[in-house]
Amino acid sequence: MKVKVKRASPEKSFIELITERLGLSPEEIQRFQQIAKKEKKSLLQVLIEQGYSEEEIAKIKADYFGYKFDRLTNYVPPEDIIDIFSKEFLKERLVLPLNYEGGILRIAMVEPTDMVSINEVIERLKKHGIEINEVDIVVTTKKQILDKIELIFEETKKIEELLSILKSESEISVEEITKEESISEKSSPIIALANKIVEDAYKKGASDIHIQPTEKSSIIRMRIDGDLTDYLVLPKYAHEPLITRFKIMSNMKIDEKRVPQDARINFERYNPNIKVDLRVSTVPSIYGEDLVMRLLLKTGAILDLTKLGFSKRHLDLYRETIRKPYGIILHVGPTGSGKTTTLYSALKEIDTPEKKIITVEDPVEYTLGGSIVQTSINPLAGYTFAKAIKAFLRHDPDVMLVGEIRDLETARIAVEASLTGHLVFSTLHTNDAVSTITRLEEMGIESYLLADSLLLICAQRLVKKICNNCKTEYKPSKKEEIVIKNAGFEVNENTKLYKGLGCKICNFTGYKGRTGIHELLKVDEEIKGMLIEKKSTEEIKQTAIQKGMKTLRQDAVMKALEGITTIDEVIKVTIQ
Repeated sequence: MKVKVKRASPEKSFIELITERLGLSPEEIQRFQQIAKKEKKSLLQVLIEQGYSEEEIAKIKADYFGYKFDRLTNYVPPEDIIDIFSKEFLKERLVLPLNYEGGILRIAMVEPTDMVSINEVIERLKKHGIEINEVDIVVTTKKQILDKIELIFEETKKIEELLSILKSESEISVEEITKEESISEKSSPIIALANKIVEDAYKKGASDIHIQPTEKSSIIRMRIDGDLTDYLVLPKYAHEPLITRFKIMSNMKIDEKRVPQDARINFERYNPNIKVDLRVSTVPSIYGEDLVMRLLLKTGAILDLTKLGFSKRHLDLYRETIRKPYGIILHVGPTGSGKTTTLYSALKEIDTPEKKIITVEDPVEYTLGGSIVQTSINPLAGYTFAKAIKAFLRHDPDVMLVGEIRDLETARIAVEASLTGHLVFSTLHTNDAVSTITRLEEMGIESYLLADSLLLICAQRLVKKICNNCKTEYKPSKKEEIVIKNAGFEVNENTKLYKGLGCKICNFTGYKGRTGIHELLKVDEEIKGMLIEKKSTEEIKQTAIQKGMKTLRQDAVMKALEGITTIDEVIKVTIQ
C-alpha cells in the first residue's frame, strides 16, 4: 500500500516566494543564481551565506511545499517511536518523528523532498508493527533539528531511571505514598519525580507547571517565557500518585477529588537550594484531577525599575509620577502581562521611612519586606477589596496598592482615597491605556472624578527576549518592513533585525527571558480637560500621541530594531 504524503499545491513559484518574502529585486535574484551556479551550491545555501536568515529560508521552503514550519520546541516525541531509531541515524538523515496517531506520522525534516529518508523511517516503523497510512511533514532548520535530537536523547537519559522505577512499582497505591514514613523517604520514586519536576521548572525559568490527565497518559507541561512547552509524558498509572504527592506537600485534602482546591507549597522545605513557593490549584476533569502550580520566587522576584523594559523616556515619566503625593496610577493589561511585578518594583523604589505603604491583594504573591504592610482579601469571609481599603484608610497610609479594581464600589473608594491625599496604585484588565478611561466610565465613575484623580495609565505586555548566546542579525523581509513602517519607523538598506538561532541555553527556542513593552498615558491638564468635555477615546488617543505617547506596537517595534525581541513577537503580542 502506498503511503500518502500530505502536500498542498504551490500557488506561486519558488523564485516568486523568495522574491516576495526576502524583498529581493529580479537583479539580485539573478546575481545570487549566478553565484550558486559558479560555486555549485543551491540558491538557498547562497542566500543563507549572504546573511539571510536560515529560518526565513526554511519558512519559504515550507510555504512552497504547503507544509508547516516549526521550531520543534513544543514537541515531545513518544518514547516508543524514538527508541526505534539511533541518534546517529536521525542526525545523518536530518529527520525526526514527532508523533503518531491514527495511522498518521508527523515527521520533522530539513529537506521535505527527501523521499528516501521518509521511506526508510516508514520501513523501520513497519518492522516494529506500526502501520503508516499518511505522512505529515513539518519543515525546520538544520540547526533546530540537530539541537532537538541532542536534547531528546539527553532528556531521555535523565528521566529513564525515574520512569523505569515507576514502571517497576506501577502498583503503587495512594495509601502507600501517603504514609508518614514514605513522605520523608528520599528514595521514593514519586517523591523523587515530584521534586525533579519542580527543580527542572525552576532551572528552566518556568512560571507555571501543568499536570494534565488524558485518557491514556499524564502530560506535564511548563509555561516558559509565556508559552506552554511539553516537558514529559507519563504513563497513566503515575498520574494519581503524583497528584496526591503534590496535594500532600500543599496540605490539601487528598481524598477530595470532586471539587477544586487551592493551596501553597514552600518548596524550600524539600530542597533548601531552591527558594520558591508554589501556588497550587486542582480541578476535577473527566480523566482525573488537573493540577497547575505557579512558581513564586522568594529571591530576585522584585526587580529594579531599570530592568523591566522601560525606555528612558518612559522610565523618567514613570519615576516622576510614582513620587507624586496623591492620585491614581493604573496598570492595565491581561493576566500575565507583568503588572504585579511592575507595581511591586515601584513600591520598593518609593519605600522610605517617612511613608506608610499598604497593599491589599488577592493573594499576596511576594513578601515585599521593609515597612510595607501587606494583606490578602478573603471574599468567602466577606473581606473584599472595598472593605479592606475602607479599613486601611483608618490606618493613616500614604500609599496604597489595590490589587485589582473589579467593581464600582472598589473603584469609587480608590478614587475617594486618591482625592483625600493618598497615592493609589491599582490594575484593570483593558487592552490599552486610553480604553481604560471608557472602562471606568462604564463602571460608573464620573468623568470629572477621573480627571481629578488619574495621574498615569500604564498599559503593558511581555515580549520574549532574543537569546544573547545565539542572536544573529538578518535583513528584514517585505512583510517585516511593512510592520516597521506602519509603526512610524524608517526602513532603509541599513535596517537590520535580529533573531535567535536556537541553542542549549535557550532550550533551542531562540528566546531567553521576557521584557516589558509599555504605553504610558500621562493625564496632564489638556487630557483632563478632554475628560471633562467627554471627548471620545480616539480623540484622546490622537492627542496623547501628538504629545509624544508611544503605543504598545511602537514600543515593541523599537525593541525589535534594538535587537531585544523579534518582529514575530511584535505581531503576536500587539495590534496595529
